[in-house]
Amino acid sequence: MQTSYKVLLISAALATFSQTTLANSSTAVALLDDYNLIVSNNATSSSEVDGNALVGGNLSGGNYHIHNTTQAVSSLTVGGNLANATINGTGLNVGGSVTGSVNMNGGGNAYVGSVSGTLQNNANGNGNSYVVGNISGNVNTNGGHTYYGGSLTGNANGSTHQAVSQPFSPAGAAASAAATLTSFAGTLSGLSSNSSYNITGNTAVFNAGTSGLSVFTISNANSFFNSVSQIQFNETNGAKDILINVINSNPSSVLNIGMNFLNSQATSLGVDILWNFENAGSIVVNNQFGGSLLAGNANVTTNQNIEGTLFANNLTQQAEIHSQPLDGGFANITSSNSNSGSVPEPGVLELLALGMLAAWYKSKRTI
Repeated sequence: MQTSYKVLLISAALATFSQTTLANSSTAVALLDDYNLIVSNNATSSSEVDGNALVGGNLSGGNYHIHNTTQAVSSLTVGGNLANATINGTGLNVGGSVTGSVNMNGGGNAYVGSVSGTLQNNANGNGNSYVVGNISGNVNTNGGHTYYGGSLTGNANGSTHQAVSQPFSPAGAAASAAATLTSFAGTLSGLSSNSSYNITGNTAVFNAGTSGLSVFTISNANSFFNSVSQIQFNETNGAKDILINVINSNPSSVLNIGMNFLNSQATSLGVDILWNFENAGSIVVNNQFGGSLLAGNANVTTNQNIEGTLFANNLTQQAEIHSQPLDGGFANITSSNSNSGSVPEPGVLELLALGMLAAWYKSKRTI
């Protein structure tokens, strides 16, 4: 085999894998923008989410409010059971049962597995309620119609019995989103640091000094969050997007995050900052937090507001999560800047190149 052919084909293979990673990054960032909250398993809440929410397991909210900022997806999607929620956006998808009181104030279609509690859909001519199984509780579709596929032993106004199916699996959507974000987090964790921070006293100053993506690494999360009570970001030389990879030296410990973002940067830089908690098992947010959080392995408790999207394993929410869609530059991250192993080993690429060359050579012989 001529060396030039090997180089050409291996370069083509690398470009293909790079484009695949770029597509994954773009999909991941789109998820973080479409949703303000993504939880793989269960969530309990007594607070609000500004944007759409996707929960793979059960959601119990004593006072849970959803305000969707985009109609690309439904306001609330729950794979398991939904105990209580107030939805001020459009649309609802629940794979399990509505077991508590659910109020939809923004209209749209409601798809649920069954209803043993109360579903109030104020559709106002802009939607209907669809129950796949039984209604043993109450369904009121104001300005719309109710369809159910099981038995009706409760109450449902203006109802029709017919076969009902959901447009997609809510649990499947959550699992797919979690897989995409987990893959994206793996790519991010492989990026080498190109920016630095320093700690003076109890204040950490992050100097973002590149024109593209500024990458920081906190190598000992326990020590960092235990010693830092203030944080500040300096953006120079056109710096815009900030990635902070956080490595937890003791994943079984609890990360208590209570630092103060100086100069109101929690709010003003929320769209610019992405935190990637690589191996955290438990996170407690005790002060207003700036930026989106990738914490797919962690059980997260929020005692103060988050200015950005949260991806977690389980959630106990006691403060608001505000919509701060990430800057578009994060969608351009590829594994070409990564040392995470996202790109196959050279030996694999050699085999791929050999196969490509063989196919090319065979096509030449048959022309």
